[in-house]
Amino acid sequence: MVKMLFLSVIAMTAPLSAVEPTVAIQPFGKMPGVQVEKVKAGILALYAVKVEVLPAKPLPKEAYYEPRERYKADKLLDFLDRETNTGFTKVIGLTTQDISTRKGEIADWGIFGLGQLGGRACVVSTHRLHAGKASEPVFQSRLAKVSIHELGHTFGLDHCPNAGCFMNDGAGKIATVDAESDRPCPDCAARLPLAHK
Repeated sequence: MVKMLFLSVIAMTAPLSAVEPTVAIQPFGKMPGVQVEKVKAGILALYAVKVEVLPAKPLPKEAYYEPRERYKADKLLDFLDRETNTGFTKVIGLTTQDISTRKGEIADWGIFGLGQLGGRACVVSTHRLHAGKASEPVFQSRLAKVSIHELGHTFGLDHCPNAGCFMNDGAGKIATVDAESDRPCPDCAARLPLAHK
């Protein structure tokens, strides 16, 4: 009896970091399955997490920005955080539709993706990742890199100044995404639950 009680106390006081994070992938609309699987593979290649793909949902009407016919990323993050089962540590939304956010004085700035810094939700759009008539391999690489980048924000990483790090600020330029690697620099690696240290 004493031994069982001792084990229970250990289990209750185990550090949260010992629990493997779980990531939900939430496709929006008609998100191609091959692209969803590419994102899943990219996440698993970098992070020590479990990943589950959820059934597709329609984009929430509350996030639609009619003047530019696109969706507000901030509102998508709120939706994902609110509507995704709390059993998941993180959630990443995927859409083919254009998304945007406020940037300084610009009220509606088109973006590749957005993530809550130190939060739970992030979202990625494929809309701008075909830029420059990208070949399929280049497009798939961009999709994976943007996805792990936005997920990195949810793990508390801000943009990184170290060249080549996957947390470099894209600054809205697809060339910056192409120049990034799909790996963190040593500084960022030390702060992430990585699949391979």
